Amino acid sequence: MSEQNKRLCLNLLYSEAEDEVIKHLKAAGYWNDPSVWRYYGDNENNWAQIGNQQGHPVAAMIEKLVNSIDAVLMRECLRRGINVESADAPQSIPEALERFYDIKNGNLANIGASNRGKLAKQIGFIATGEKGGRKRSPNYTVFDCGEGQTPKDMPETLLSLSKSNKLRIPFVQGKFNMGGTGVLRHGGKERLQLIVSRRCPDIADTSDPTYSRWGFTIVRRQEPALGSRSSVFTYLAPNKEILMFDSADLRMPHGAQNGNMAPRISWGTAIKLYEYKMKGLMTNIKLDPYYVMSLMLPKPGLPIRFYEFRSYKQESPEATMAGLLVRLEDDRAGNVEGGFPVNYPLHVSGEELKVDIFAFTKDSEDKRYRKNAGVVFTVNGQSHGTLQKAFFSRRSVRMDYLRDSLLLIVDASEITPSAREDLFMNSRDRLSEGDLRNAIEAELEKIVSDDPMLKELRHRRRAEALDAKLGENKPFNDLLQNIVGKYKTIESLLIKGRAISNPHKIVYADTKAKPYKGVDPPTYFQLQAQHHKQNKRPINRNRVRFQFDTDAVDNYFSREISKGMFQLDCNGQSVDDYTGPHLLNGVATVNISLPEWVRVGHKLSFEAIIDGELQLEPFYVSFEFEVIEADMPSKGMRGKRQPPAGDGKGTRKRSENLAMPNITEIYKDQWHERGFDKYSALSAVSAGDNSYDYFVNMDNDYLSTELNLLKASSEPRIVKTRFKMAMVLIGMAIQAEVARDELDKDHVTQLPSNVVEQITSLIAPVILPMIDSLGDLEID
Repeated sequence: MSEQNKRLCLNLLYSEAEDEVIKHLKAAGYWNDPSVWRYYGDNENNWAQIGNQQGHPVAAMIEKLVNSIDAVLMRECLRRGINVESADAPQSIPEALERFYDIKNGNLANIGASNRGKLAKQIGFIATGEKGGRKRSPNYTVFDCGEGQTPKDMPETLLSLSKSNKLRIPFVQGKFNMGGTGVLRHGGKERLQLIVSRRCPDIADTSDPTYSRWGFTIVRRQEPALGSRSSVFTYLAPNKEILMFDSADLRMPHGAQNGNMAPRISWGTAIKLYEYKMKGLMTNIKLDPYYVMSLMLPKPGLPIRFYEFRSYKQESPEATMAGLLVRLEDDRAGNVEGGFPVNYPLHVSGEELKVDIFAFTKDSEDKRYRKNAGVVFTVNGQSHGTLQKAFFSRRSVRMDYLRDSLLLIVDASEITPSAREDLFMNSRDRLSEGDLRNAIEAELEKIVSDDPMLKELRHRRRAEALDAKLGENKPFNDLLQNIVGKYKTIESLLIKGRAISNPHKIVYADTKAKPYKGVDPPTYFQLQAQHHKQNKRPINRNRVRFQFDTDAVDNYFSREISKGMFQLDCNGQSVDDYTGPHLLNGVATVNISLPEWVRVGHKLSFEAIIDGELQLEPFYVSFEFEVIEADMPSKGMRGKRQPPAGDGKGTRKRSENLAMPNITEIYKDQWHERGFDKYSALSAVSAGDNSYDYFVNMDNDYLSTELNLLKASSEPRIVKTRFKMAMVLIGMAIQAEVARDELDKDHVTQLPSNVVEQITSLIAPVILPMIDSLGDLEID
């Protein structure tokens, strides 16, 4: 019987389509026999639980890889005779990596590519079958040489649901015991999944009669039975037992041509998913899937070996995936702007997080693989949710010129379990709505908008984009200047005192100056002098920034080794909400959110304590201020306008106050740069100083139609200029109205970031006929 079971297991393992799997199960007499199938998790209503997992197929697949990492770490712990739930066990994944594999600080970047390749042989991800997009989807196999399970234990471990198998193990990622079931909804029609496992002999309990044997089963979705509303997942278990067999090892799936290259495992677990629909990512897994998985698992506990065994032309079918952060560390020069990543400690509602800001170079390939991700929240190196890159176009952020080049990694590994529940969904693929998320997003907005290096990079990118366009706009600006002299309503759009930002006059840091190095440990930490004079704060300015002079190295508070400690107290109580300290070139910046209990007349006494294991003694820095009545914010353009000098009554000089917009013409071959199509008319990009640059689609379909209908005597340049001017004026009016909006912040941030694009595309069909005809109207 063992040999017959082995033959069936190998037939299933090497099948490359669902119909092949079904054929082998029918031949064995199992497929159509309901008595040999057991409910997954012993729950006949398991569809509600399994079907509510990850909605994205890659996020679901990541869970399988994470489970393999957990299995390998647990094997190493048990090999040493350590109870995985005891205080003697590692208390975090980085600690486990340092203890078990001598990886300094648990950072894979510290062991080099060669050693990562050797370590990666314990966990594999294999692609076989079809290339995808034709007859059927590819097949993927995840395998590991981890702890493995005996056939007797598989129903209580690999095939269980909602049990507390790993709940009290501190150095693993899995907690909810879903068994990585999120993948099941993304498989082929029958949702088939093969599971094969054998317990590692070094840790096997010899009292288990199945301890040395391989166990295997196939999971399937069965249609709703009569009277049932939903499908149910079942697995093959004749007489409620897992099929088993004896074998020294197993060769993994290898496709038709790669038998000699396929890895073998002597214990551990292999899971094969048939016709898995990884939409949009079914190319060579060393390309798109590799990069997307690197983003969703930016800092995996262990490296993973990718095997591409489909018929692609390639030098090698293998590649090692160690996550986004390691890859960027290895190839930072070609991908990341100098001086990045920038690190920020973040304290929100008493929770501690870390923020890494990556700014990619214009030519970086990583930008295309990030898709729409702008902010990635991680726990123990795994993505738990993202914010789209539209985050950088928010009015409170104004990093439009960098939205395609920025990535924030927010490490939430240290937050409390209750905060983790509030911030993330159990599926670990999306954020939950709530106060904590809103507070964190607000802090991230401030960090990005205020960061001096990002401001400098934004100005530099803007300069590059506009460099060739400044001279071209002079005729248009002259024409606009003439119109402004006639129409005060248009003038009101330009009197904010914003001069044209000239990219040729941007002042950069002295590139010849010696780079700042700092001292480790620091020898001083003191409040900058101007803060001692600013001893009164309006109550409506609830965000206070303090800066300290120090000689500390820039990564003193963000590094892994001998990290400095910063503690902030207010009136003797710990401050829960502050950002920083962010260290840059000898200046430490801390942004503090005032406590909710603060009222006018309160005197706030702060004490900052800076300590570290390398310091001989802590630094204590005290500062205080009094909370006073709210000041009156500027009303901006809603304030009373001064009459122009031309009427003899005013004092304002128009020529000194007008600010002409920067305008760039965009043509069809440039549409992809701005996300345009034939209906697009205008986009407005924030320059970061309450001004905007405008991009006009000169190949707009409606403009082209008008040009084609022109009479021979008409001048195309006039039509084009009318269109461009009308679109820019409309865009300026929209932005001016948005700037005047005095509604609360939450309402403002809900305005669509592409409001100008939306409105101008709707107006584009009528703007030229309207200009052409309405000017001729007369009273009859």
